[in-house]
Amino acid sequence: MQLADFLAAVSLLSYLKTTNAWSPTNSYTPGKVSCDSDINLIRKADGLATEETEWLAKRETVTKDALKKFLDRATATFSDNSIVESIFDSTTPRVGFASCGGGYRAMIVDAGVVAAMDERTVGATENGLGGLLQGISYMAGSSGGSFFTTTVTYNNWTSVQDIIDQMKDGDHSIWDLSNSPTNPGGSDTAYTSAVFDNITESIKLKNEAGFDVSLADAWGLAFGYYFLPSLPRGGYSYQWSDIQEVDAFKNGEMPMLIEIAKVEKSGETSVDLSSTTIEMSAFEFGSWEPTINSFSNMKYIGTEVDNGSPVNAGECVAGFDNVNFLTSASTNVINTLYNSGGIYSSLIQSFKTKFLPNVTTSGHIDVNIAAPNPFKGTTNYESDSSIVDNDQLYLVDGGIDGQVIPFTPLMRKERDLDLVIATDTTADTDDVWPFGSALVATYERQFMEIGKTDAFPYVPDTETIINLGINKNPTFFGCDSSNLTDLAYVPPLVVYLPNRAYSYDTNVSTSVLTYTREQRLGMIQNGFEIATRNNFTDDPDFLGCMGCAVMRRKQEKLGLEWPSECAQCFERYCWNGTISNSDTVSVPSSSASINGTSSIASTSSATGSASGKNFSTIHTETSTTVTCHECEEAKATTTVICEECEEAVATTTIECEECEEAQSQATVTAECEECDEAQANGHHTTTTLTSMTTTTQVCEECEETQASATATSTNESSNDYSNNSSNGSSNGSSNGSSNGSSENASGNSVKSTSSSAAILQVTTGIPSTSAYDVFVNENSANNLVFKGVVSLLAIFGTIIELF
Repeated sequence: MQLADFLAAVSLLSYLKTTNAWSPTNSYTPGKVSCDSDINLIRKADGLATEETEWLAKRETVTKDALKKFLDRATATFSDNSIVESIFDSTTPRVGFASCGGGYRAMIVDAGVVAAMDERTVGATENGLGGLLQGISYMAGSSGGSFFTTTVTYNNWTSVQDIIDQMKDGDHSIWDLSNSPTNPGGSDTAYTSAVFDNITESIKLKNEAGFDVSLADAWGLAFGYYFLPSLPRGGYSYQWSDIQEVDAFKNGEMPMLIEIAKVEKSGETSVDLSSTTIEMSAFEFGSWEPTINSFSNMKYIGTEVDNGSPVNAGECVAGFDNVNFLTSASTNVINTLYNSGGIYSSLIQSFKTKFLPNVTTSGHIDVNIAAPNPFKGTTNYESDSSIVDNDQLYLVDGGIDGQVIPFTPLMRKERDLDLVIATDTTADTDDVWPFGSALVATYERQFMEIGKTDAFPYVPDTETIINLGINKNPTFFGCDSSNLTDLAYVPPLVVYLPNRAYSYDTNVSTSVLTYTREQRLGMIQNGFEIATRNNFTDDPDFLGCMGCAVMRRKQEKLGLEWPSECAQCFERYCWNGTISNSDTVSVPSSSASINGTSSIASTSSATGSASGKNFSTIHTETSTTVTCHECEEAKATTTVICEECEEAVATTTIECEECEEAQSQATVTAECEECDEAQANGHHTTTTLTSMTTTTQVCEECEETQASATATSTNESSNDYSNNSSNGSSNGSSNGSSNGSSENASGNSVKSTSSSAAILQVTTGIPSTSAYDVFVNENSANNLVFKGVVSLLAIFGTIIELF
């Protein structure tokens, strides 16, 4: 641990001790405390809490200056950027960030995305979106995204740069993932034994104090050692509500964190889109949805209540809102494994023997149990009283219902956001790339009873998302508020940033629980490039386009003149309602993309389907053509003539096999003497790890040819993921599929060959899954797929000492 990190840890520990912010028992166990005799811990979900409103006012004094500074820089090259001053004359744009699920993959990639927006990141202001994070009001996390949001929030609002600066293997620093949670000490068996003994003791003492426990308690406590390593036992007595007293939060100098979990009803073993969503913020725990329609005071959620009033007047419980426990609730996938049946259920029972010896539970060993139920006896619900009637509240992973991107808290009308920036690190395809299922899930849910008070911009079906390449490039949804008036209310504009490969293959299985330092840095670097369109080499104007996205809703409300540069950006990045299905565009595979362009020409109202249901898209004038980018690449080599390609540009029905053939021929005839020479001197690869902005790439021609060659060859290395890619680049299209480079069916893209600034250059791939990995793949439906019985046996065998 470096000096700066040590001092930060000491500062945090000092704060916790001097403010008595620990659990009242100074342990994982909640304890009784005095409270006002007439206190009521429940309020109806009919607006923001007073505490949140007051905090938001403080935050906006900070975000106003930060966003003004960011927008001045983003629009500096505009022919007229006076709109920036006009925007801030009477109001301040309100921005949120949604951190997607996907295990450690999501945590690390999102770290890179956020690093690109953080002015504390070396080089992010000069070569990224630096300063935008300082202007964000809310940060939401779900599943693996909650691993990221919990880490930065509860380490005194640390930066990704600080985490990188102290990042090592084997020192138990933040995100030291060199050892799996199933064997945290690696070869240091004494450390592993101590961790497991501490976890077992914490659970035992909580249970003896009269609180229900489950394996989810062990899940959260185990991960605490990786996310809060500077605190005793990984923050085992650190409370969620403690953030209220941290100076950075009190002064509005950091965003408010909101993580989500789903409610599993009593007697059920799964959740779906109709299940209730729980929000966990600094101040409150609850739901806007009609099944609860209430919020409870976060600090006292362990108190036994009847309609919000403590059963014992003047006596409350504190310390139940443990950081590890609530993070576990947002990330808990144990229940899915447990309910898979057969060998999996038996293994979970063996796991129970290890961590829950002689512990009495309610039988729900797979879920996070909030008991007493904070909403017991409340009367604010509008439909289905089963949740408020139950003595326990059962919580599971916030993304299991398919909403892997935590849009819900940020879309609320009450929070009045103008923009939500969202990552998508879901594993929709077999090769672990997204195709937008999370977008469709949230879109569809607003038309269900459970989501009737929500609004979300129109999005296309997943087939269109694949066909138009939306799953591989930044896309804006809801660009024109006048097209959204038939929704419950006008939702924020959404900037969608899907996971894709630039300098590193970030399609790593959710099950992978160990990463070396080099691998983590490679993943973070690629996340930086996802947020910046490959360090602005795919689109030098992307900084300005993000500025336009920030301003859009305020520009519409104030009736301000829209800069021509913003109009061009929105042509390039906004999805305009085009639907492209297999009747008009051939889809080579589930993860492949045919990139489309569209232009506003003729009147139509596009329709499509998502999950088999028809829905109307935004009402806009569109016509669609299909561009064969492989053809453009082939023509660029001047060695092949592709007449068929040119014909394909004018049609929507031709499969361009000739293009692919031409591309292959073009690659074969490419000559690069400089490449050969550079390769001989070892200049065509880089391994610079010391700076967020250093790059030492020399031979662009070499790397381009090398990348093209991989399109016709197979990587046979057992330690690297496939890195097949094709050469070339093409910018932007008005259907929201801005194309920075051509991609193959596996979803990989051309590796970065730019000489402009890049971060943390590495060239190694991710090794194949180890024996200590739980094979988890979150899909577009409401379940997880588990693979690899042998590996599962190895994992649980390690924990329960079967092997």
